[in-house]
Amino acid sequence: MDLGISGKVAVVSGSSQGIGRACAQELAENGAKIVVVAMRQEGIDKAVTELRNEGLEAAGVSADMTTVEGVCKAFDFARETLGHPDIVVTNVHAGEPGGWEQVVADDFREAYEQFVMSLVHIAREAQGHMLAQRWGRFVNLGSTSMKQPHRELPLITHNVTRAGQVAFNRTLADELAPHNITVNNLATGAINTGKFDSYMKEFAGKTGQTYEQLVAGITADIPMGRIGEPREMAAACAFLCSARSSFITGQTIVVDGGEVLALY
Repeated sequence: MDLGISGKVAVVSGSSQGIGRACAQELAENGAKIVVVAMRQEGIDKAVTELRNEGLEAAGVSADMTTVEGVCKAFDFARETLGHPDIVVTNVHAGEPGGWEQVVADDFREAYEQFVMSLVHIAREAQGHMLAQRWGRFVNLGSTSMKQPHRELPLITHNVTRAGQVAFNRTLADELAPHNITVNNLATGAINTGKFDSYMKEFAGKTGQTYEQLVAGITADIPMGRIGEPREMAAACAFLCSARSSFITGQTIVVDGGEVLALY
């Protein structure tokens, strides 16, 4: 299926590894020019080299996408190397894990700045070109806590601010829709990445369970009976970035093997 994004410039944050890396790969294989954005230069160089070795077009920059300065740096780099971004995939991981008794007010403020305000900064920087050409795609890689707060893991600041991401993107979607710009969220379930692994190992020690017991418990709640793979998230992301998804906006689509029980 032709996704209609050949030649489009896509900025993908957090794309040196994990789900972000898989999304960059999927978009590149469908003809997009990829700007790999992450923090560690080593991972960026590796991702860009791998993409280029496959004959795909990519460049990379180290930038903190939770700050105005980092966002400006990434988009200036994109415009100077590959062109004005048509597609933006946001993939920001921030905030320290913790339950109600462990976190303080500043933890909520920090999580809000990182999860919600990062989307505000990115949208401000990216929308000009999209508005001018009357075409654009924003896809935010979020969490199932956008639909159902985590119960098995102490992530209260994530639960609260992920909901804020949904509210922002839903409102932004309404304002940008007349310009043929779509804005959507993907709610990520349990996906087989290094970050998922590290979370499970950290929380296993805190809960008195073994790593295997914790993962088995999470898997038992997934109707499909397994953890997802990054490429399965990437396929959904690529579709939402495509010309084929032109009538889908303001949505939060869950990719979790059926784990979330919410009806809407």
